[in-house]
Amino acid sequence: MAAVTFMSDFGEEDHYVAAVKAAILSQNSDQLIIDISHNIRRHDIAHAAYVIKQSYPSFPSETVHLIAVDPVQKGFDSLVAVRLNDHYFVSHDSGIFSLIDVYPPTQSVELEGSTSTFPARDFLSKAVSRLANGESLNALGNPIAQLQTRVNRQLKATKREIVGQVIHVDHYGNLVTNINKSDFDTIAKLLGGNPNYRIQFAREQFQQFHNNFNDVESGDCFVLFNAYGFLEIGINKGRASDLLGLRMETPVLIEFNPS
Repeated sequence: MAAVTFMSDFGEEDHYVAAVKAAILSQNSDQLIIDISHNIRRHDIAHAAYVIKQSYPSFPSETVHLIAVDPVQKGFDSLVAVRLNDHYFVSHDSGIFSLIDVYPPTQSVELEGSTSTFPARDFLSKAVSRLANGESLNALGNPIAQLQTRVNRQLKATKREIVGQVIHVDHYGNLVTNINKSDFDTIAKLLGGNPNYRIQFAREQFQQFHNNFNDVESGDCFVLFNAYGFLEIGINKGRASDLLGLRMETPVLIEFNPS
């Protein structure tokens, strides 16, 4: 039996998470269910995509991931199950899969079911249980030729500069950007392997990356590539999002060989 993960924007104070888990366990009382997060910002598909993108590759292949984040927009009402990178995902057809991976799922089906005010409990839970018990994706519904898509925030990179944006603000107020270490290393190699560079955001400038949060004193700003390879900005023992006035989509610039 495959493991199941569960992520939602339901929060922790109501009964919704327990109700969905109960629906899954009623299908198989031995089912393993791992919570990823239930504090996704309400209806925020970009936040949900970021969290699941960083989480799901750590799980074994064939894991089934339940994503219960309803975008409450017309045109995103369909419930789907997909296979992506040897994992299964069950969710609304909200465009989230286009934010998780640049390549579309290898299989996608629309789930059968009637209207419900609680689709995660009434329909998604059943699809999750069937997939975890080894049923094929095609048994769950009709194939879909095209899923909904969303526009991802794009990085601009040249030999002179990399221009990215803040794409996530975490629980600590740290700001994660879409600038990846591999992009930085590729350009650095093209410029001889060890170019001078300047990192700029808001009114701040840095000329080197830190290796760890504790490389700076409490209250000071750090800039580093995090465990997932993304440029992250924070303040040791403080909230950078508040103290630096940065927010989602704030530009971040790396300039090479600045004058």
